[in-house]
Amino acid sequence: MRTLRRLATASAATTLLLTTALVGCGDDDEKTPGPSDTKEPVYSLATSVFSQAGSATYVSVFNSLDITALDLTKAREHSGFATIGAVDGMLFVGAGEAPEVSRYTVKDDGTLEDAGRISFANYGLTTSPLYFNQFVDSTSAYMSLEESRRIIWNPSTMEISGPAEVPGVVREREGLVVKTGYDRARVVRGEYVFQAFYWTDGSYFDFLPTSQIAIYSKADDSLVKLLDAPCPGLDVATQDEAGNLYFSNWVFSSAAPVLKETAPATCMVRIKAGTQEIDTAFTRSLSSLVGNRQTAAFRYLGNGTGVVAVFHDENLTIDENTKATDITGGLHWKLWRVNLEAGTAAPIEELGFIAGGYYSFTLDGRTFLLLPTADYSKTAIWELGVSGAPVKRFETLGWAYQFVKVR
Repeated sequence: MRTLRRLATASAATTLLLTTALVGCGDDDEKTPGPSDTKEPVYSLATSVFSQAGSATYVSVFNSLDITALDLTKAREHSGFATIGAVDGMLFVGAGEAPEVSRYTVKDDGTLEDAGRISFANYGLTTSPLYFNQFVDSTSAYMSLEESRRIIWNPSTMEISGPAEVPGVVREREGLVVKTGYDRARVVRGEYVFQAFYWTDGSYFDFLPTSQIAIYSKADDSLVKLLDAPCPGLDVATQDEAGNLYFSNWVFSSAAPVLKETAPATCMVRIKAGTQEIDTAFTRSLSSLVGNRQTAAFRYLGNGTGVVAVFHDENLTIDENTKATDITGGLHWKLWRVNLEAGTAAPIEELGFIAGGYYSFTLDGRTFLLLPTADYSKTAIWELGVSGAPVKRFETLGWAYQFVKVR
């Protein structure tokens, strides 16, 4: 491990937020991961620290969700904006400055042991961030390629099967280009995988009023169905206890409705449990529940209740000089709890104002919010329940944006 670098704030944080043959593997790809010494749980959190000289990502591992601090000097350092994921008890790290994904076994003392590496260089990728990847199961994963395609690879053997098309997803519509939803917009339910697509301009301001949701079969990775969804910018997916899926917008598509009357209104859709169709009776905007404000990133909590980011303009003057980034990048948002069944909502005042592009992860039935400061120099990790006040668990340097359970 390298010594923790001297930290500084980053102007690059906002930019990072936007962001045919079998490929040969690295020298250690033939290794077979060894079993863990115990069945003790392992969790991992990644945080990126930015400076004028560049950026570094620190991957921490720990055995309890009740930790109160992170010691980044004990974390595994990776250059650039590296990303993490986990499947089948293994930790994966997408390199921040190379088209590679490395696999690690987590030892009981918290150290990481190299257990293979895979490269996507033959497909023209210069990096392989895991926010563009979906782990389907221990033997199948999809890495996005050219937005509308995907590379199918095996996390167990660290081998690539090849690229796959998504018939019906066109690269351009009405002058707007297709974008694939990040990993936050992908979900596995039963024997099927769901992935959202949408169309926007180069600045993520104008959006097509419709999106699409692809449904793949886990059995053979084929496209089963492509659904048209009547909402712009669908880029967040969440699932309730019954298996109902909810798709909502990310923060970017909320700016245009604030600044331009003709912009499509944001909304969210549902795919009911046991079905592969959009529930047309459900499609709705949450705006009316939160004082007719713009919303982003609905995530389900439990018992019919979810949480959503809500734009507040109390501290921002909206006029002809207001930029989209003033809305999408500023701390002008609050989290609200929303009861879908009762049709009620209330702000979580204890959290104060936050950035709309918040991250949330549910691990072992507990939901954790990762809330960065305005300059992304620190991140607070809060635990949030269906009811009651949120609890601040700890704070870490840098922008923490991924939190996974390894085993």
